[in-house]
Amino acid sequence: MENTNLAFQTTDQATPERPEFLKIICILSFIASGLMLLVYSLGAMVLGLSQETIEELWPQMTASYPQFETVDGVEFFNQVGMMSVYSLIANVFSLVGVIMMWRLEKMGFYIYLLAELTINFFSLNIATGEEGPQYGSLIFSILIDLVFIVMYYMNLKHMKGK
Repeated sequence: MENTNLAFQTTDQATPERPEFLKIICILSFIASGLMLLVYSLGAMVLGLSQETIEELWPQMTASYPQFETVDGVEFFNQVGMMSVYSLIANVFSLVGVIMMWRLEKMGFYIYLLAELTINFFSLNIATGEEGPQYGSLIFSILIDLVFIVMYYMNLKHMKGK
């Protein structure tokens, strides 16, 4: 009987405690990832629009955004849809990294880092429009990503693995 209690105590002591700071940033990342997955899923749905539907919507689009008058509507929606698909895939990897860090697996940090850098690379391609680069909100999102990467890096010592 004593051996069984000792085995349970050893198992409990071997399980590392997740720091509160890591819990908070993981929860914030779960929320952000969920929102981004929703947004990019909706963006990917434009790939299902028919050419006739796009041709009906395009005059309304150019009326609201005159800078798109010289742009082909079908090509535009195709590019938006494909960038949404790529960003959706990168956000899935980002979420996998956060889940791994929640489980205190160090490899999750590197997956998260690679995914966030990839997402920012896609954002750079989207930010460049016909009127030149539009970097306003892109700089803010890159700074937020860098802050989260640094915060996760500070918690790397609490994670196990390579």
